[in-house]
Amino acid sequence: MSSVHEASQPTADDADPPAPRFPHANCVAVDVLAGVLSTAFGPLSSDKLVVNQLASETEPQNRGDVPADDLVVTSDGATLLEELPVTHPIAPIVRRVLGPERPGDTDVVGQDIPDGVTSTVVLLSALLDEAVDLVDRGVHPHDVRAGYAVGLDAALATLDAETRLLSSFPDERAVEEQVARAAATGNDVGGLAARWASTVVDAVDLVARPTEETFVVRTLSTGAIGASRIVEGAVLNRNGRANDQMPRAVTDATVLLLDGHDTGGLKDPEWDERATLDLRTSSFDDVEDLYAERRRRIVDSYRTLGVDVVVCRLGITPPFQKLLAEAGIMGIRSVNRLDMRQLARATGASLVRNPEDVAPTDLGRAGRVEEVRGDPRRGRRKNTVMTVFDECPTPGSVAVVLNGVSGHVATQATTEVRKMAAAVAAARGEGSHRPGVVPGAGAVEMELARAVRARATGLSTKAQLAVEGMADAFETVVATLARNAGADPIDAVADLRMAHAAGSLDAGFLLPEQTVESATEAGVFDPVAYKRRGIVAAFEVADLVLRVDDAIDATFSDEPLGPDDVIYDDRAENHLDWLDENPGTRWDQP
Repeated sequence: MSSVHEASQPTADDADPPAPRFPHANCVAVDVLAGVLSTAFGPLSSDKLVVNQLASETEPQNRGDVPADDLVVTSDGATLLEELPVTHPIAPIVRRVLGPERPGDTDVVGQDIPDGVTSTVVLLSALLDEAVDLVDRGVHPHDVRAGYAVGLDAALATLDAETRLLSSFPDERAVEEQVARAAATGNDVGGLAARWASTVVDAVDLVARPTEETFVVRTLSTGAIGASRIVEGAVLNRNGRANDQMPRAVTDATVLLLDGHDTGGLKDPEWDERATLDLRTSSFDDVEDLYAERRRRIVDSYRTLGVDVVVCRLGITPPFQKLLAEAGIMGIRSVNRLDMRQLARATGASLVRNPEDVAPTDLGRAGRVEEVRGDPRRGRRKNTVMTVFDECPTPGSVAVVLNGVSGHVATQATTEVRKMAAAVAAARGEGSHRPGVVPGAGAVEMELARAVRARATGLSTKAQLAVEGMADAFETVVATLARNAGADPIDAVADLRMAHAAGSLDAGFLLPEQTVESATEAGVFDPVAYKRRGIVAAFEVADLVLRVDDAIDATFSDEPLGPDDVIYDDRAENHLDWLDENPGTRWDQP
């Protein structure tokens, strides 16, 4: 734990042992995190059980409460970093390897979980271990940081030189499937990564860049896991027909989407609170006749436009349900905002705000719309229902339906499939990613170590030691890969050094065979964008940790700020909070 200066300094009589020095204190904390994640690295990794709460082992606080355990089983580095209940102040800094927080209000399982997080944390820990060793030998942290910066430049230049575009391979699709399988390394649910890889490539062909709107993963506990498939359209997970009299399935369907916070449904207009009714000239029956006429006019207009399916953000009242059923139109209600956007992308329909103002250009198309059975409901006889919009002509959104998974396995499978799709898109250069791939299985790390070590010989300052330390850190990643497979890490690194020195620049440590062979010929590839991001993230976090030489506990004081004091944001907020919680405070009185 890092040393902290409190507001009241300890006296000479205090017998507490001295706190760890910097940067050692924070480096020890990073090593602890890396120790948890390191065994989850590689194709022969181990899963971790993270238990935050075992509610089933405790008595419920209120009668009727259903105890729910808060635990997760995974080998995914990003998930582990998010789930581990770490309270050390260095934890938020280490979590920067995950990238910036995703904006928005959606909570999609597996969304924006990057691959390569575990290897990044292992590299970060190795860099800090090398730095601590150098500091103990008398090298100033400034020289260590300068050396790491030189090593980073050499590593990135070598990484660019080792990059191959997908178009340089005779079979691009085969390489893309290999990239997808590599992204599922250590997280292959059901051993079906090879089967899902083909499905994922098909999905990326359709949507280019997988996002929460363009790439949807649905899970079902029923059926065989091998029966999982891609839907060229969208799947509403918990929404079915509003009325059993409506058609269950529609082919060659024309789709209308009614969106809007107030108008995204089929219901009668609400009365204004200031509205009045003159009973001398009108009656409530007259008002109901007007509403009935409006309902008929709306549904007749939909029938004239050829609408087969109406999807509403809000509800559909029983009178509207009856008219839609009589017209042979399927009505679906209470669809959330994200699903509406997915449907719009899949079918090409516009999100209509006014149900009485629909144009032919607002409508979308789907080859088949069908209500199907979903997962069984707990404690009920009937299953949930799903509505599948399939065979859309030019889908801008697709859905992968995974059968035979539930609970933690479903979450893990969803994350795996999303990571596979993201890796393929990254290799293609979709979005802001650099296109291309590099050899995996530790091959590129060994080549980076060789290039960085060669760069160190050109330096005449103490920074040379730090550059050599960075080279050793790259080799530590390979040693961890071998150690997790039960191999001798020293022999593995030595064999790889010899192979790369002999000119085999893509030689990697292949598993489970534990042989040193060409990673390219074995079909083990990683997106260069992921490797680059991981190296840069490890360097930046290590540099930030090495810059910290002390920690101060800025505990808020009850004393008011002086006229010459600078008010920083946090302190100012604490000051205002104190005033809010203690009204009438007088600072001019003792």
